[in-house]
Amino acid sequence: MKYDFWGLLKHLKHPLKSVYVLHGDETLLQQEALIALRQAANKQGFSERERHDIDRGHDWAMAFADSNALSLFSDKKLIEIHGNKPDAAGGKVLEEYLKNPPEDNVVILVLPKLEAAVFKSKWFTACDDHGVTVSCAPLTPVQLKDWLMQRFAKANITLDSDALAWLCEQTEGNLLAANQEVTKLSLLYGEKNLSLNHVQKAVGDNARFDVFDLTEAAIAGDATKTAKILFNLKAEGQAETLVLWALSRDIRTLCALAEGVQLGNPLSQLFQQYGVWNKQQPVMQQALKRLPLKKLLVLSRELLATDKAIKGQSLDNAWDILLRISLALAGVTLFETVV
Repeated sequence: MKYDFWGLLKHLKHPLKSVYVLHGDETLLQQEALIALRQAANKQGFSERERHDIDRGHDWAMAFADSNALSLFSDKKLIEIHGNKPDAAGGKVLEEYLKNPPEDNVVILVLPKLEAAVFKSKWFTACDDHGVTVSCAPLTPVQLKDWLMQRFAKANITLDSDALAWLCEQTEGNLLAANQEVTKLSLLYGEKNLSLNHVQKAVGDNARFDVFDLTEAAIAGDATKTAKILFNLKAEGQAETLVLWALSRDIRTLCALAEGVQLGNPLSQLFQQYGVWNKQQPVMQQALKRLPLKKLLVLSRELLATDKAIKGQSLDNAWDILLRISLALAGVTLFETVV
């Protein structure tokens, strides 16, 4: 069976199939489809989950080697396989597995955008016959409008029709950007009806910098760009709370990743656990090399100091602390703070 993202959500109200293929280049949709599948599997008793990351040359058979093994803790297992499209050997492994798939296993293949020829391959046809294939392709303008309306509804926000149309035009082709704008508007205005003026004032010209540009530059280690963006945000009257929120989100993610690595967990598993997109992973990995856990914990305490300054609970200047945090994240220490 072939579904899009919304078709999958409706399907998940029913018993799960043996195999699911999530393919496409819309990262956010694919991630949310995977989360929805995990939640549905958990509700249906698939309490054990294992993950396999398959690189080029990896033996696909290894991912299925213990599919029939009984668990000491669970008799239903969710098997996730993340990688590129199966090679010839991998395709044969899938075909053989699907000839008689174990009833207590559900397999999820998380794949990038596939060429048209792949849809006619034997392994993809077998997956389509025994399970569900889900296209996670970029949304059409109509789909983007519906998606945004659902997102705003969850945040208890309504938009005037011209405001929604304008936002769709600004973010068309970039679902991550659209999701960021929903978050930004929710933080700035809370639960209310938003006019076109509200949205334009918050979103502004796409050529201008926003808080996500700030954290992206800082994590990438570009201190000059980081400082420039922060000064622009301050000059434009950006809310300190929004800048603090963006920095807090990424610093806390880095702390969790660093702690996980210290405990011996694979970084690839931690990226998946904390929702780090594939495109973000290389810069996050470099940031972890640049910023030891001790330094990240200091930055976490700086976040609390910023919050107090914003609320008037200290004499410190919030923008000064935000500059200190941003540059430290980029690898430049203005001066050492007392720990």
